[in-house]
Amino acid sequence: MLLLLAFVACVAETPAEALPDATVVVPLSSEADGAAADTVPVGSEAAGACPEDIYVAQTGYTTDAPVLADPHADVLGAEPLPRQVHLGWTNEPSTSMTLIWRTDFDTLASQVQIGSDAGHLFTLAGASFGLGADTADGRVHEARVCGLTPGTTWSYRVGGEGAWSESHTFTTAPPPGSTEPFVFGVAGDSRGGATVWASILAGMASHGVELRLFTGDAVVQGSRVNEWDDWYDAGVGYFESVPTMTTNGNHEGLAQPYFALSPLPGNEQWYSFDYGNVHFATWNDTVATSADWQEQADWLAADLAASTRPWKVVFHHKAAYSSCRPNGEDANVRNYFVPVSEAGGVQLDLAGHNHNYERTVPLAGGLEVPQVDGVTYVVTAGAGAPLYDNNQGYSYTHVAVEAQHYMVGVVDDDRITMTAYDLAGNVLDVFTLVP
Repeated sequence: MLLLLAFVACVAETPAEALPDATVVVPLSSEADGAAADTVPVGSEAAGACPEDIYVAQTGYTTDAPVLADPHADVLGAEPLPRQVHLGWTNEPSTSMTLIWRTDFDTLASQVQIGSDAGHLFTLAGASFGLGADTADGRVHEARVCGLTPGTTWSYRVGGEGAWSESHTFTTAPPPGSTEPFVFGVAGDSRGGATVWASILAGMASHGVELRLFTGDAVVQGSRVNEWDDWYDAGVGYFESVPTMTTNGNHEGLAQPYFALSPLPGNEQWYSFDYGNVHFATWNDTVATSADWQEQADWLAADLAASTRPWKVVFHHKAAYSSCRPNGEDANVRNYFVPVSEAGGVQLDLAGHNHNYERTVPLAGGLEVPQVDGVTYVVTAGAGAPLYDNNQGYSYTHVAVEAQHYMVGVVDDDRITMTAYDLAGNVLDVFTLVP
């Protein structure tokens, strides 16, 4: 089983001239070059270092022994400038960030320089490994920054001496349990529709989303690196500042590039994280055996029971309830996860797979109940893939729209307002949940 975990990213605070306000893009290329920002050698126990190793990404369900990724080295290849810089969480979202980028295969420079408006400059080392089976597909670099201050904007650049990226910013999540309002985006099933996907990212940005959930099927075939190039290239200007948390779809197929390019916690197939007062969890519903289903269901039950957050939101690929053809409902999701979600206090279930937008009435045990007593099931799968009809007309379907779309969720302490937008910004649906 894949573990794309972090190589020890050891951070050292060193004297540096005060950086500008980190709420704007800091030109670290001018501030940091020549500054006394030393990289602590890998393996030291500096305060704030992320503790895990980074392993070479492998195909899901592999039986191969994990292999450590290549540590940072001052080696530049023919195309060393970082590209497709993007973010995710492999540790606590309020105090950490994981950064991924691409270069040619021969470049081993895997560093991050990061600064805050407090006048501190940090340099840390990550690790890297080859993408896919061909060196022509280049190298993936990963670094993890830990020990950050919650709710703070940080300026950063990645690469290494002589080949730094442009400067970007990100903002850490608020402290765990915070009731501070925040905005998140949801989309799924782009499957080669890079133009639509780029439009959706722009739409989400216009609403100020602070994190994104993707419900699977980013590409047509997960092993094709050129398709991932299209997906990440469409996100240039958006992925660098807002984390994207994904779930495996049947078209990702547990392929190596999916795991290599997705900075995710745990085993990267089923995992959870908190943002403010919301607990998010996902699972892999494209699995191999019934034992895998039960293992994940048991994990989810324990995970939900351990959470003290008032809001619990799950996202995954295949829908438990849907009037859509040709895929319809997934019996395994219905049998294994619906009872666990209902017993665990989940209020919102977000799925993909069926290429349209659909929302059910609140359900418990397959029957309509008051919203506070059930789970609202949403299919959001219109990010570029060919659209499907929603014509089975099940009684639990409250809203169904055949359209390319995305969702924006506004969490404001004791309510979540979810709005579905088409590509022109028209509202397709809006609903509010209370705990």
